[in-house]
Amino acid sequence: MFLVFRFGVVKMSRVRFGVIGVKGIGQTHITAISKVPEVELKAVSDIVEEIGKPVAEKLGIRYFKDYRDMLDSKDVDAVCVCTPHYLHASMSIDALKAGKHVLCEKPMAMSVKECDDMISAAKKSGGRLGVVFQNRFSAVFQEARRIIHSGEIGNLTRSSMEACRFRTQHYYDDSPWRKSWEGSGAGVLINQAVHDLDLYYFLVGKPETVLGVVETKMHDAEVEDMASAVILFEGGVHGLFHANLVESPSSDRIVVAGSKGKIVVEQEQIRMGRPETPVDEFIKGRREVWSSPKSSWIDVKVERQRGSHVEVLRDFVQAVLSGREPTVTGEEGRIAIEMVNAIVLSNYSYKPVKIPVDREEYSRLLARLEKEKCRAKPHS
Repeated sequence: MFLVFRFGVVKMSRVRFGVIGVKGIGQTHITAISKVPEVELKAVSDIVEEIGKPVAEKLGIRYFKDYRDMLDSKDVDAVCVCTPHYLHASMSIDALKAGKHVLCEKPMAMSVKECDDMISAAKKSGGRLGVVFQNRFSAVFQEARRIIHSGEIGNLTRSSMEACRFRTQHYYDDSPWRKSWEGSGAGVLINQAVHDLDLYYFLVGKPETVLGVVETKMHDAEVEDMASAVILFEGGVHGLFHANLVESPSSDRIVVAGSKGKIVVEQEQIRMGRPETPVDEFIKGRREVWSSPKSSWIDVKVERQRGSHVEVLRDFVQAVLSGREPTVTGEEGRIAIEMVNAIVLSNYSYKPVKIPVDREEYSRLLARLEKEKCRAKPHS
């Protein structure tokens, strides 16, 4: 079934996986592996034996308390890194150095510097590095991206995204690492809204400048549970971003507007508004003071298919088998962390932040926040 191979010249019919971290999202990866024919689960690793060992025994596979012992196994070709994200960078780099391919859960890492190190390790080893952003595989967001990039709504002018959700205090108390700068690196931005920031980039394009505000509104935590930002994207597209964990009912809404119309993505549905005359033409060509172009709305029919870990895993495995890059590479996964870091850095430096983020400046800020252990608050 398996042939001898080296990175870059892969000759195998299946990819043998190990999963590092089997509590929570690790279970999602294990389920996804069972649904992809080209994948075989060979081992799991979890530092908590009473969690990891029963999983291995149930599945009839090997259990490793120390993930590094699993990396030494010749029965494992690739690993899913499913641990708390302060461990993502070190574990991914160790795996790449050990000759394994790596599929890393979101967020890719706590800082862009860590992302850089992961990408560098992948290049040196020749291994594949993928990041789990399953929403990119959603039929709704793929259609929204097609509409935007095809020019159907013209030259882009502005955009907005809100990601308003809810978490109890128990969410933080149950896993205390989530509420500290040292353990999490940020709050809602890095744990939940990193998905939304990735979609923002996926739909609109590369961010160039960020002006951000973060605050811990209601939770007993160091990290922010509310964040807002003005983002200037490539091509001069204006952007407004907001995320929080203190709002009920929850809401997710994306608006992207251009010279020939706009799209609104909400509750997994797309609506497209179209003026009869492009707005730039109407603005320059009409003499009436109060006139505006006639416009109409249509519902864009899309299969209500959410992106899933199965699709992410299938794409990653095909990348390994064919020698191509996965859809979400380390470089792609890093963009969302650039935005997370930029929003936090902007809040504490009291100024707009250019992307790419200054690695050393952000590292100094994060070290200070970890030391001070203070609740996030906006500049006033």
